Amino acid sequence: MPESEQPTPSDLAEEFTTQLRDANQAFWDETSTRMQRGEEKYGPLKFLGTDTLEEAMFEVVDLANYARMTYVKLYLLQQSIQKLVSKHPVANVEGFVSLKEMMGKND
Repeated sequence: MPESEQPTPSDLAEEFTTQLRDANQAFWDETSTRMQRGEEKYGPLKFLGTDTLEEAMFEVVDLANYARMTYVKLYLLQQSIQKLVSKHPVANVEGFVSLKEMMGKND
């Protein structure tokens, strides 16, 4: 890509800001959907009679288990990437596409 066509730091910041806004909106959409489903299934005021601290504790334990499972998957992915990198030196240690390249910034 010619130097004049490379994105500026301002362009990268704008793109990243857009991605953050989209991620935030996706989060709010998902939480709204789940709240609506819960109200339909259990009633809109069910939470008033629920021990939300206990429920949150159960969710934290679930989240910890999901984190462990995700760690194992990332660990295995990293091991696979390291094997590929050792066989194909053209692939760098960041994976096949560096964050800079993904965001459009090449040095």
